[in-house]
Amino acid sequence: MTVKEIAFKCTKAGSYYSIGGIRLYDEYDNIYPIKFSIKNSLTSNNFYMIGKDITGTVSTKNSYGTYYFVDSPFDTDKSIVTNYPSVNYWLSSSEDTIKISFDKSVKISRIDFVPYCGNGADRAQTSVEAIVKDEFQNVILQEKYSTSTYAVNQVYSAFTPTLTSFRSTLLKSNENIYSFESNNVKYETKMTSNTTPSPLVASASSIYSSNYPAWLAFNGTRTDVNNCWITSLLTDQWVQIDFKDKKRVSHIEVVGMGVNTTSSPKNFTVFGSNDGVTFYPVLKINNQTNWGTFESRGFNFNHVVKYRYYRFHIHDNNGYASYSGVVDIVYSLNGSALTMLNNYSKKSFVNYGSIRLFDMNKPIKVVDYVLEEGESTDDSQYIVIQKINRKPLSISFY
Repeated sequence: MTVKEIAFKCTKAGSYYSIGGIRLYDEYDNIYPIKFSIKNSLTSNNFYMIGKDITGTVSTKNSYGTYYFVDSPFDTDKSIVTNYPSVNYWLSSSEDTIKISFDKSVKISRIDFVPYCGNGADRAQTSVEAIVKDEFQNVILQEKYSTSTYAVNQVYSAFTPTLTSFRSTLLKSNENIYSFESNNVKYETKMTSNTTPSPLVASASSIYSSNYPAWLAFNGTRTDVNNCWITSLLTDQWVQIDFKDKKRVSHIEVVGMGVNTTSSPKNFTVFGSNDGVTFYPVLKINNQTNWGTFESRGFNFNHVVKYRYYRFHIHDNNGYASYSGVVDIVYSLNGSALTMLNNYSKKSFVNYGSIRLFDMNKPIKVVDYVLEEGESTDDSQYIVIQKINRKPLSISFY
């Protein structure tokens, strides 16, 4: 899996949203040299990578004045570190997100960034969230970094197994050959009523009024204070989606409220069901405090059972006395699969052992079998096989 878009969402502690230098690394741990033909643009600018056939765009919705530019953090002509009040960082009084998009997929193994503060306390950030998407707009990395106590020019790194690149993903276990592959599927609902688009059905334990129905938690709108599900009671309230068919979920993204942010969930549980009657807990989260306006938080969990119904159950909010609610909920599968091959020939290596991005910590499921008719298996020299005298299972990597 490769990267097509990276967004940085800031939570300001002072007066401004801000981020300093950003550096992207290839699979060999070299910095991609990003250059801008025209420097110092406010909300959008085009770039190219020296020595690579790659171009792209950096963008935001607002940059402060004519001093702090959208391209400054990404421009490798400039230093990654900042020094107040120098201008090699991005600053905004109203927009919390800045992003970079590529014209084609890019292999990225690490992302470094500096949450700017320096001597300018009004530029401090409480947190920075990195959101990485692949060529299919699936979220392959979403991590929030607490930056409220960082030192000046401290560099943070987004470096996880999700972004790690491997040359081959062929595995051998008990004389069987498998191709290991990531599955990253975002179940986007984009609902326009409780029953559309078909066959989706949204429901809730309660609603504050007809203006805040269940489906608004699944319509994909994230920056409208009126586009949210709100409860009529404070505690132990839920909103549910019926996918009609069974889906395996291992990630949930929750967007907190746009006003009265203390009504955002503090303690919640995600339940799954296949009959709509008996529900099983798949994720329990506590102490989600200090929500920002329209703040998005993602939660990973390992769960291999497929469910038709998923219920988001709020036990407590953050202290708001009138209601609880959420702006948006998105369920995803960030998992891995094994495809069983009938041999370890050159064809198998070429077709199923190409470069992948995967996380060995995710749930694995055998999903397919591949037969190669009429081909000899004498090409075993293309894969190195190592047997380990340890039972009941031995796996070797190449």
